[in-house]
Amino acid sequence: MLFLSEFHGRFPVGATTFKLPVSAKVLGTAKIRRHGHSDGGQSLKPALQLEQVVFTAYYPADVSGNKVKKGLDWLLRPLRASLYGYASYSGISTWLLWPIVYLYGTLLRIPVYPNAPLLRQRPTASHGHTRSETRSWPLVIFSHGLGGSRTAYSQLCTRLASSGRVVLAVQHRDGSGHAFISSTTGHGLYVREKDLIWTSDDENTMDNFRQQQLAFRRHEIYLAFRSFRQLIQDGYHGSSHGLQTIDKKPIDWSSWSSDDDTKAVECEKDVLLAGHSFGGATVFTTLSTDPPADVSAPIPVHKALILDPWLEPIPSPGPCPLPQGPGDALPQLLVISSENFSLWKTHFARLISVVQAWQPEKRRVLTILRSQHDSFSDFPLLPLVSRRPARIIMDRIVELSEAFIDGDVDAFIDETATRKMEIRIVGKKPDGSPQRQLVGEVGDLIAH
Repeated sequence: MLFLSEFHGRFPVGATTFKLPVSAKVLGTAKIRRHGHSDGGQSLKPALQLEQVVFTAYYPADVSGNKVKKGLDWLLRPLRASLYGYASYSGISTWLLWPIVYLYGTLLRIPVYPNAPLLRQRPTASHGHTRSETRSWPLVIFSHGLGGSRTAYSQLCTRLASSGRVVLAVQHRDGSGHAFISSTTGHGLYVREKDLIWTSDDENTMDNFRQQQLAFRRHEIYLAFRSFRQLIQDGYHGSSHGLQTIDKKPIDWSSWSSDDDTKAVECEKDVLLAGHSFGGATVFTTLSTDPPADVSAPIPVHKALILDPWLEPIPSPGPCPLPQGPGDALPQLLVISSENFSLWKTHFARLISVVQAWQPEKRRVLTILRSQHDSFSDFPLLPLVSRRPARIIMDRIVELSEAFIDGDVDAFIDETATRKMEIRIVGKKPDGSPQRQLVGEVGDLIAH
């Protein structure tokens, strides 16, 4: 048995995966072939069909008297779906990927307590009052990047949970993750441009499909939030209504329900929206677009943590903040960029311009030196391949994230030795162009 690194924070961490059946809804006009079919006609299905919302909640767990063994599968089941999904995403043969998928799929676990009850905070004396108060756990909603999943960012999600937050990691089912499993339509894999079949000539571009995926992802986030808030407010109402567990195992539903005096999780204010790469683009799209017509209530986002966002799928100019009413405030942003995305000149210049529309006076774009685009995920931290620089970078990502959530990021930056952005040439790329690198050491910080 292999485990990802365990961070011993303030609280033990539990993980429960919820699903929400919804009325089938098709977004966009692109179609794909059903897996296992090569003919046309009846073998086609919509590329973007919403019939279920799935997310894994990472949270402070009550493990007193809990006999559940620690360990949640890191790779999605069945492994065959993960195998073919990663093959579709990477373009690597399944024969070459199979040993890796089998190794990590059968042995690797996330060090959390599956389906453990949510820990309820103890009452504390309120200032100036004899009556005690019980605080609610703050809520984070996380959106994964291309090829990702609800477990692929477990190191970040569990560390946020261990410090006292409930993190909902959405499993996007738009063909952007490596795979997803549906109880009604079977498994779906990462969608490539060559997989798409268009029904009209004016939509046959991958850019257009990416925009449709963003709309689909936004819909999933709103539905996940609405259903989770309903669980917290109203409690569990049986197997035919609202959220269910994906593995159908019994859980202590009462631990998630609010009582007369306190809410188990704070869903009415101060929600943090977070995402990496395409998930970062999802966050920007969610913040700059009105809620879907059939999901009227907005998400009360107070802050947005955007990790190495990929802006190309979003039409330019933009994304731009929505118009604010009297007394309304824009969500606070923090963008953490990898070194290679910071060296992508045109993309990085656009990112700086976009962030200034939200935070014109503050240092809200930070670069971590020697970080790569996948440094925000679990992949560089997998057993047998993990190296010290990857762990240093993840520590820095978590430090910045928690400082931002706690409202201390400016003080953290002031107390940290930051660098100016200086570039040096360290060699040549295979195409003969110069290989550039930022001056500094692994984990150093640049505030833009």
